[in-house]
Amino acid sequence: MTACSQRSKTVLYDAPEQEKKSDNFEMFINDKPVFVYQARVSKYPINQIWPGYQRPINQTEIASFTYFDIKGEIAIKIILNKEIKTLDIRPKEYGIEPTIKDNSIEFKLSKPSQFVIEVNGNHHALHIFANPVDTYSSINKKDPKVHYFGPGIHEAGVITLNSNETVFIDGGAIVYGVISSENANNIKIVGRGILDASKIERGKAPNMISLKHVVNAYINGIILRDPHEWTVVTANCDSITIDNIKLIGLWRYNTDGIDIVNSKNITIRNTFVRSFDDNIAIKGLIGSHNEHNNNIIENIIVDSCVLWNDWGRVLELGAETATDTMKNISFSNCYIPHFTAVAMDIQNCDRGYIKDVRFDNISIEDPISDSIRIGKTSIVKNAWGKIIVLGIYGSFYSKDTMRGNINNIHFSNIRYNRTHPESIGLFGYDSVFVEKNVNYKNYYIFIRDNIYFGDIRYNSTNSNSIYLSGYDSNHMIENIFIKDYFINGKKMTDLRSIGKNEFVKNVLMK
Repeated sequence: MTACSQRSKTVLYDAPEQEKKSDNFEMFINDKPVFVYQARVSKYPINQIWPGYQRPINQTEIASFTYFDIKGEIAIKIILNKEIKTLDIRPKEYGIEPTIKDNSIEFKLSKPSQFVIEVNGNHHALHIFANPVDTYSSINKKDPKVHYFGPGIHEAGVITLNSNETVFIDGGAIVYGVISSENANNIKIVGRGILDASKIERGKAPNMISLKHVVNAYINGIILRDPHEWTVVTANCDSITIDNIKLIGLWRYNTDGIDIVNSKNITIRNTFVRSFDDNIAIKGLIGSHNEHNNNIIENIIVDSCVLWNDWGRVLELGAETATDTMKNISFSNCYIPHFTAVAMDIQNCDRGYIKDVRFDNISIEDPISDSIRIGKTSIVKNAWGKIIVLGIYGSFYSKDTMRGNINNIHFSNIRYNRTHPESIGLFGYDSVFVEKNVNYKNYYIFIRDNIYFGDIRYNSTNSNSIYLSGYDSNHMIENIFIKDYFINGKKMTDLRSIGKNEFVKNVLMK
């Protein structure tokens, strides 16, 4: 660990000697070198039903990331191994203004933040995680209730957390394993280092951070790299805070970012997620509902996060909604540098009554639309890049036989700024070739639910980016309020720009 400037209070962490550094970027802070790590990420938005083997490597690529702590202004210099033809620093609304000199980039940074450097397109990007300075001085590393991992490599396997215990992964540490806690209270998972599940096969260990029936947990600061399935899962939990964690290297099938399952009083803030599948999803699973009678999911806050989605949805309720009620849910002050199918989504495919949900101050940038496929099925680019989709329907994921409702959903200050403002619409099945010799009996339904949002028929044009679809006269979407929705700086106020079916009532746009 090194502090390169007392005035700016920058803290750098030495990487383990065994760790391979990035081939694409060199980086300096105030003229001192910073280690740049590698992570495998999705190359193209290609998915399929679990085929019994993990995703092929040729559908992936190597990205880079680095982390450090700052307080005060610092000077960053990045040197590349290629000519800089185009440069994007996302989220663009951060307003970082770089200077380009030959094959180097220079800029100033004055506060903790998470952002991405893209040179000549979004492939092989550099992810920068600038943390606030925090020494975790209140944690006694020698306490028997503290699982401490110092700088270096650790082969930990499954780390089990009991009540009143802490996992502390220090800066400069790489811990190969997962963290699991069940029926516990008052736990912490903190630090600056890396938790890595790359050596674990799907189904061979709990989720990367798996919390079941946990009350009062705090997760802060660490980086999670290369999960084997869903990354962070809170199942039947209460009072969980997730703050300033970073998820990178999610390339395998089913690698959701953070899944809130049949839980309540959950806060996610200041967090970066680049995931292959859904970024942040709130779900009601039938097993949890029946076994534990957890019939209300409530008081969920997602605030000040940066979210890059490589296949599914960014901010998602569903598709599993096997719970009586999902309510009091807030997504605010979030930045979406890239997304694919849908940015803000409610798929109510079970019994759930979903109400009182807010999306406030959300900035959305470019959809990824190259080489989109499910298996060998090519998906037209126009069936992509939706901003808001709310739907009630039976789906591939449904476990209930009854349907639910959606009521009182608010959207305000939603900004969609596209580099390439082409029309993005929803086409029918005749636009897509679906391979015929597929053994999986529900393959067509899987494609329908993932691309065509329940095969909903909208009374709208293909250029619309908002779609609302109720189920029938007893299972409707009602009271949808959209205020200050901008596309490329132009305010949208015409209700005809919203696609909806006959089971939608009381939509207001202003």
